Amino acid sequence: MVDVCAIGYVTHESEEFHGVYREFTAGPPYFFSITLKRLGTDIMIVTRLNLEDDYILNELRDLGIKITVIPSRRTTSFHTTYGKSLDERYLKVISVGDPFTPNDLNYCCACRYIYIGPLTTEDFSLEFFKRAYGIAPIIFDVQGFTRKVVGDKIEYVDWSWKFEGSRYVTIFKADAKEAKLLTGLKDPAKASEVIASWGPREVLVTSTEGVYLHVKGVGTFFAPFIVDAVKGRVGRGDTCTGAYVHARLKGWSFDFAIKFAAAATSLKLQYPGPLKNSERDVLDYVNQKYSSIEAKLT
Repeated sequence: MVDVCAIGYVTHESEEFHGVYREFTAGPPYFFSITLKRLGTDIMIVTRLNLEDDYILNELRDLGIKITVIPSRRTTSFHTTYGKSLDERYLKVISVGDPFTPNDLNYCCACRYIYIGPLTTEDFSLEFFKRAYGIAPIIFDVQGFTRKVVGDKIEYVDWSWKFEGSRYVTIFKADAKEAKLLTGLKDPAKASEVIASWGPREVLVTSTEGVYLHVKGVGTFFAPFIVDAVKGRVGRGDTCTGAYVHARLKGWSFDFAIKFAAAATSLKLQYPGPLKNSERDVLDYVNQKYSSIEAKLT
């Protein structure tokens, strides 16, 4: 049995920041799975892409991550232009892969968790969630369900079936902007509590300052990102989610898990690309930077 089966698009992307252009591999399963693999959790991926772009999966395979590729007419691809900061992003849609179907879950029927990471509103259906729920607890990143493709642009929208869909989720992830869009609340801590009332047991909300965690019946926790200079914003949320899931699979407490997730994310923010550090590296960073921090807010 694998620890986590991650379902979503591995993407071919490009970006321009302060006049510097680069191409890279991305997508929620990419950053999420590399984080788990480097930390020591067993992970597999189910993805859809045009087989001509299969080469973008080589880095994942080289790390020993098992990948099931379902052929798609197109590979999901975006171009990102940044404004004055790494949190000011403008997305151009190059192409979007074929939607995932409930039958795709046949490739990950023996796992401790199923991770669902959409990139647009059309990637997964409610029926997909219902079937996944019958296989294993769901880890879900809401990002894509707030991104509607209109031509080659992204329109930010509320998740239209959030109340019904959230019922099937165990660990729910959003960033502060997405949480505000879903709940109308600017305060990430309060937003996380509202999202938990829809069904999820654990709700993660990342912000520029750090990560909030609301655990139903337990309370709300916060741990800051501690980093001198941000050099790798892309993949921040996926790294944070992966590190948190690893900590919970290890059986660590909620307060320590959120510190561990913040520490792993802080390390990743210091360089472009996915997490390069081991579990030992992250634990050392926790001891150095987080030992005096009290994570629980309420």
